Amino acid sequence: MGDILTSIARSVTVAAYVKDNEARAVYAADGSGAREVIDLSPFITQGLLHVVDLNTAAENANYLEFASKLGDDGEAITGAIAAERNWAIGTDDGAAIRYFNQRCPSLQIVSSLELLKHWADTTDISLTELGSALRLMRIRGRYQPKVKHALYNWWQTNYAK
Repeated sequence: MGDILTSIARSVTVAAYVKDNEARAVYAADGSGAREVIDLSPFITQGLLHVVDLNTAAENANYLEFASKLGDDGEAITGAIAAERNWAIGTDDGAAIRYFNQRCPSLQIVSSLELLKHWADTTDISLTELGSALRLMRIRGRYQPKVKHALYNWWQTNYAK
Protein backbone atom coordinates (compact mmCIF):
# COMPACT_ATOMS: atom_id res chain seq x y z
CA MET A 1 0.00 0.00 0.00
CA GLY A 2 2.85 2.37 0.78
CA ASP A 3 4.28 1.97 -2.72
CA ILE A 4 0.91 2.70 -4.27
CA LEU A 5 0.37 5.79 -2.08
CA THR A 6 3.88 7.00 -2.94
CA SER A 7 3.11 6.75 -6.66
CA ILE A 8 0.20 9.19 -6.36
CA ALA A 9 1.37 12.75 -6.90
CA ARG A 10 -1.51 14.28 -4.97
CA SER A 11 -2.36 14.10 -1.31
CA VAL A 12 -4.39 11.02 -0.39
CA THR A 13 -6.91 11.29 2.42
CA VAL A 14 -9.27 9.02 4.24
CA ALA A 15 -12.30 10.03 6.26
CA ALA A 16 -11.77 9.46 9.99
CA TYR A 17 -14.97 7.40 10.09
CA VAL A 18 -13.69 5.10 7.34
CA LYS A 19 -10.30 4.74 9.01
CA ASP A 20 -11.85 3.94 12.38
CA ASN A 21 -14.82 1.82 11.32
CA GLU A 22 -14.42 0.41 7.83
CA ALA A 23 -10.75 0.16 6.79
CA ARG A 24 -9.97 -2.19 9.63
CA ALA A 25 -9.26 -5.61 8.10
CA VAL A 26 -8.56 -7.53 4.91
CA TYR A 27 -8.90 -11.22 4.19
CA ALA A 28 -5.84 -13.40 4.75
CA ALA A 29 -3.61 -13.93 1.72
CA ASP A 30 -3.94 -17.72 2.07
CA GLY A 31 -7.60 -17.56 0.99
CA SER A 32 -8.78 -19.11 4.27
CA GLY A 33 -11.37 -16.39 4.86
CA ALA A 34 -9.67 -15.30 8.08
CA ARG A 35 -9.36 -11.57 8.52
CA GLU A 36 -6.17 -9.64 9.27
CA VAL A 37 -6.09 -6.21 10.89
CA ILE A 38 -5.08 -3.24 8.74
CA ASP A 39 -2.78 -0.72 10.41
CA LEU A 40 -2.89 2.58 8.56
CA SER A 41 -0.80 4.40 11.18
CA PRO A 42 2.57 3.92 9.40
CA PHE A 43 1.15 5.56 6.26
CA ILE A 44 -0.32 8.39 8.31
CA THR A 45 2.95 8.88 10.21
CA GLN A 46 4.92 8.96 6.92
CA GLY A 47 2.53 11.59 5.54
CA LEU A 48 1.36 9.30 2.73
CA LEU A 49 -2.20 9.25 4.06
CA HIS A 50 -4.05 12.10 5.77
CA VAL A 51 -7.14 11.74 7.94
CA VAL A 52 -9.96 14.26 7.59
CA ASP A 53 -13.43 14.69 9.01
CA LEU A 54 -16.60 16.56 8.18
CA ASN A 55 -15.82 20.24 8.90
CA THR A 56 -18.59 22.42 7.53
CA ALA A 57 -22.34 22.67 7.64
CA ALA A 58 -22.44 21.92 3.90
CA GLU A 59 -20.39 18.74 4.37
CA ASN A 60 -22.67 17.64 7.22
CA ALA A 61 -25.79 18.37 5.16
CA ASN A 62 -24.41 16.42 2.20
CA TYR A 63 -23.48 13.54 4.49
CA LEU A 64 -27.05 13.30 5.83
CA GLU A 65 -28.50 13.42 2.31
CA PHE A 66 -25.99 10.92 0.90
CA ALA A 67 -26.39 8.51 3.83
CA SER A 68 -30.18 8.53 3.45
CA LYS A 69 -29.81 7.57 -0.22
CA LEU A 70 -26.85 5.19 0.02
CA GLY A 71 -27.38 3.57 3.40
CA ASP A 72 -23.60 3.52 3.86
CA ASP A 73 -21.94 5.97 6.23
CA GLY A 74 -18.42 5.50 4.87
CA GLU A 75 -19.34 6.21 1.26
CA ALA A 76 -21.63 9.07 2.36
CA ILE A 77 -19.00 10.80 4.52
CA THR A 78 -16.30 10.32 1.91
CA GLY A 79 -18.56 11.66 -0.83
CA ALA A 80 -19.70 14.63 1.27
CA ILE A 81 -16.13 15.67 1.99
CA ALA A 82 -14.97 15.16 -1.60
CA ALA A 83 -17.94 16.96 -3.12
CA GLU A 84 -17.51 20.08 -0.97
CA ARG A 85 -13.71 20.21 -1.27
CA ASN A 86 -13.67 19.41 -4.99
CA TRP A 87 -11.62 16.27 -4.38
CA ALA A 88 -11.75 12.92 -6.14
CA ILE A 89 -13.20 9.86 -4.42
CA GLY A 90 -11.90 6.32 -4.50
CA THR A 91 -14.59 3.66 -4.49
CA ASP A 92 -15.62 0.42 -6.17
CA ASP A 93 -19.15 0.47 -4.75
CA GLY A 94 -21.49 0.34 -7.74
CA ALA A 95 -24.45 1.96 -5.99
CA ALA A 96 -22.28 4.81 -4.71
CA ILE A 97 -20.74 5.34 -8.14
CA ARG A 98 -24.17 5.52 -9.80
CA TYR A 99 -25.49 7.88 -7.12
CA PHE A 100 -22.48 10.21 -7.20
CA ASN A 101 -22.45 10.27 -11.02
CA GLN A 102 -26.06 11.45 -10.92
CA ARG A 103 -25.97 13.71 -7.84
CA CYS A 104 -22.42 15.12 -8.20
CA PRO A 105 -21.48 14.76 -11.88
CA SER A 106 -18.27 16.79 -11.49
CA LEU A 107 -16.98 14.47 -8.75
CA GLN A 108 -14.09 12.41 -10.10
CA ILE A 109 -14.41 8.75 -9.13
CA VAL A 110 -11.33 6.53 -9.13
CA SER A 111 -11.52 2.75 -8.81
CA SER A 112 -9.06 0.51 -6.99
CA LEU A 113 -8.05 -0.93 -10.33
CA GLU A 114 -7.26 2.54 -11.68
CA LEU A 115 -5.02 3.12 -8.65
CA LEU A 116 -3.16 -0.15 -9.28
CA LYS A 117 -2.76 0.63 -12.97
CA HIS A 118 -1.41 4.08 -12.11
CA TRP A 119 1.10 2.45 -9.73
CA ALA A 120 2.14 -0.02 -12.44
CA ASP A 121 2.43 2.71 -15.08
CA THR A 122 4.47 5.12 -12.94
CA THR A 123 6.87 2.78 -11.16
CA ASP A 124 9.36 0.15 -12.16
CA ILE A 125 7.53 -2.98 -11.03
CA SER A 126 7.82 -6.32 -12.73
CA LEU A 127 4.88 -8.05 -14.41
CA THR A 128 5.23 -10.78 -11.77
CA GLU A 129 4.85 -8.21 -8.96
CA LEU A 130 1.87 -6.63 -10.73
CA GLY A 131 0.20 -10.02 -11.20
CA SER A 132 0.77 -10.82 -7.54
CA ALA A 133 -0.75 -7.48 -6.48
CA LEU A 134 -3.83 -8.10 -8.63
CA ARG A 135 -4.27 -11.60 -7.20
CA LEU A 136 -3.92 -10.27 -3.65
CA MET A 137 -6.46 -7.57 -4.46
CA ARG A 138 -8.90 -10.31 -5.44
CA ILE A 139 -8.15 -12.53 -2.42
CA ARG A 140 -7.58 -9.97 0.34
CA GLY A 141 -10.01 -7.31 -0.81
CA ARG A 142 -12.52 -9.63 -2.45
CA TYR A 143 -12.39 -7.39 -5.47
CA GLN A 144 -12.65 -8.41 -9.09
CA PRO A 145 -13.71 -5.95 -11.76
CA LYS A 146 -16.88 -6.54 -13.70
CA VAL A 147 -16.61 -7.27 -17.41
CA LYS A 148 -17.92 -3.75 -18.13
CA HIS A 149 -15.08 -2.09 -16.18
CA ALA A 150 -12.90 0.01 -18.51
CA LEU A 151 -9.79 -1.81 -17.25
CA TYR A 152 -11.21 -5.33 -17.27
CA ASN A 153 -9.02 -6.47 -20.19
CA TRP A 154 -5.95 -4.97 -18.51
CA TRP A 155 -6.85 -6.93 -15.35
CA GLN A 156 -7.27 -10.14 -17.31
CA THR A 157 -3.98 -9.68 -19.18
CA ASN A 158 -1.91 -8.93 -16.06
CA TYR A 159 -3.68 -11.15 -13.52
CA ALA A 160 -2.05 -14.32 -14.83
CA LYS A 161 1.51 -12.90 -14.98
